Amino acid sequence: MTIHQSISAAVAIAATDLKLLLRDKLDAFFTFVFPLIFAIFFGWVFGGAGGGETGKIELGIVQLDKSASATAFADDLAKLDGFAATRFDDEAAAKDKIRKGELVACVVIPEDFNAKFEGLFATGTGPTVRGYVDPSRRGEAGLLEGRLTELAFKGMTRTFTNTESMKKQLAKARESIEKSPETDPSRKFVFNTFLTGIEGLLADNARRAAQAPGSEGATTGGLGAGMENFRPVRIELEQLQQQRTGPTNSYEVSLPQGIVWGLMGCVTAFVGTLAVDRQRGTLVRLMCSPLSTSTIIAGKSLAGFVSCMAVQWLLIGVFAVAFKVRVPEPLMLLLATTCASLGFVGLMMFLAVMGRASDGSGGMGRAVVLVLAMIGGGTIPVFIMPKIMQTISGISPFSWAVRAVEGATWRSMSLTELLWPCGVLLAIGAVGFTLGAMMFRTHARTH
Repeated sequence: MTIHQSISAAVAIAATDLKLLLRDKLDAFFTFVFPLIFAIFFGWVFGGAGGGETGKIELGIVQLDKSASATAFADDLAKLDGFAATRFDDEAAAKDKIRKGELVACVVIPEDFNAKFEGLFATGTGPTVRGYVDPSRRGEAGLLEGRLTELAFKGMTRTFTNTESMKKQLAKARESIEKSPETDPSRKFVFNTFLTGIEGLLADNARRAAQAPGSEGATTGGLGAGMENFRPVRIELEQLQQQRTGPTNSYEVSLPQGIVWGLMGCVTAFVGTLAVDRQRGTLVRLMCSPLSTSTIIAGKSLAGFVSCMAVQWLLIGVFAVAFKVRVPEPLMLLLATTCASLGFVGLMMFLAVMGRASDGSGGMGRAVVLVLAMIGGGTIPVFIMPKIMQTISGISPFSWAVRAVEGATWRSMSLTELLWPCGVLLAIGAVGFTLGAMMFRTHARTH
């Protein structure tokens, strides 16, 4: 048989399998329609794209100011309940972690943090603490802003009630007043008198603290009271969405989930089809024909590949048109879906020949695939799972398919970054296909 005849025979086998799949209305529904309904439903339910809290919130801290007050602020931030803090020296590295989904947010303590605090009396403006958040985690962003405000007041109290710190602030305020060309001498006199009175109060508090051993007055005697309504720190949280590093709506999160269920439907459908062919003797008749074993395997695999690609791009097309899901790099997405399809062709080939009977292969295949789909992002998006579950999900090929699709859509991964999940999928496909083909040939020879 020539190569051209082998290819034609493989295509004919694939076309027959696809026709049989479409003829079975139930199988066709769960392979192509159910994943679409599932993805739309979860996109509607999520609304805020996964805003629920699961375990500790991954937070990055970038401390550009190495002063004592900035260090104290960073230490307080790292100790907050419900947060798992990681320190970074580079702001760009922390933002990149958010883009990859490894951090929920990062906080940047600016270089002028301490200087702004010490010059608060002189300028009337405190430091600005910047933050960057994953736009899909709106609930955590609101919580972070509240906790930052709380820490700002704590830092303000610590700074304002410290005698030495207050002396520095008063000295800067006096210097600013003296250098101000817009302030007339009479007002300068009033301001200086006021500042002198405050300095006298600080000195008196320091003397009293020194006479009361064991008290905290030696370091905290000052103007801490009555500052509750003061806002010494500005907090600016910025979503990285404008850099196309996060989902713009919940449907961008649920699309990979729908793809998981679509791939699961393809695997279970073709595992069942191959098992039934074995039971009915269809494979035996094919083996007795002039067709080679490689041609039969190629035909079956081609049918599985076409169905996997069809269900993925059906979902992508509907979500892009109806729900404005972005496809910023179509070629990258084509690479991701192609690798996912090849990976699952290998998986379905392996599962199809594991059992001796159709019920055994089909039942075992459905059970294995269902578990892998659930831990791989089919029920809960991988990136909002607790850390331990994210680690466990790495054994599931569905998880790598989700990472590849997310990387080619809202995560906007580079080609280099996308090669890792795509490479894992290809490795899974190669191993599964090789083992499945070997077992298929062995089974064919014994029958």
